[in-house]
Amino acid sequence: MTIPKADSEKMRRLAKEGKQISKIWADDFPELEYLDVYWEVYGSGGRSSQGIKRMITERLNSLVGANKAERKIIVAEIDGLVWHLYSNHKQNQQKLEKIRNILGE
Repeated sequence: MTIPKADSEKMRRLAKEGKQISKIWADDFPELEYLDVYWEVYGSGGRSSQGIKRMITERLNSLVGANKAERKIIVAEIDGLVWHLYSNHKQNQQKLEKIRNILGE
């Protein structure tokens, strides 16, 4: 299904703001299929912080039964996810600082 660019951007923005994909689908785009919303958000590289936390948890849990080669791959994935969270956090701090400066706090 083709999703209009404005809707796609709204989905990605909501996910970046931390809204769960299931909530984006139910609240904002109930006329679409859940998977369409999911792929639109994840296909664009957008991920919510909660989604990334879940991904990290899943990867950590999978380490238990993994062999040595699989562990290296999983650890690399976790590293990438943690850096993504860190980068988002730093960007949010900068945005907050700008807002505070504008407000004169």
